[in-house]
Parts: sequence; C-alpha cells; structure tokens
Amino acid sequence: MIWYKFHIGDYISHTMHLDDAEDLAYRRLLDWYYMSEKPLPLDVALVSRRIRLDDDVVAPVLNEFFEKTPNGYINPRADKEIAYLQREG
Repeated sequence: MIWYKFHIGDYISHTMHLDDAEDLAYRRLLDWYYMSEKPLPLDVALVSRRIRLDDDVVAPVLNEFFEKTPNGYINPRADKEIAYLQREG
C-alpha cells in the first residue's frame, strides 16, 4: 500500500503521552506496517534496526500499540483500514 488515511485527531488523542522518539517510532512502525500489509517481526532488535531507533524506544511502543501474535506484531486498527482499502480497490 502506498498511501493510507491518517486520522490526525485520533492519532493525537492516543499519542499525547509519547515523547518525541516514541512518536517517531510509532509513525515509522505504522508506515512499515501499511507498506508491507503484514505483521511486523517478533524480533524487536530487527524491528528497531529497520526503523533506525533504539530497542528501549521501540519495545514499549510495540507493546502499547501493537498486538503480539505468533506471526508477529499486528495493529487491529490498521488491519481494518487495509481491508477496507483493499475492498474499495
């Protein structure tokens, strides 16, 4: 997916407590998730390296905004948006 809807109000209301690095991590994680349309790897060190941030920043963001599954980290809200956009074609 090369674009996705970004709901500024929803994003701000759910991320006001994040510091700058955590906010950047979340945006990069979301971008990667939407681009790949599949779960993020379970290996936090690999994820951190891919988004160019430290593990101690990335791990809490993954745990707060993504759900850990056997196949990787998923984001249910993003999955709904992806499914909707795929149907709309």
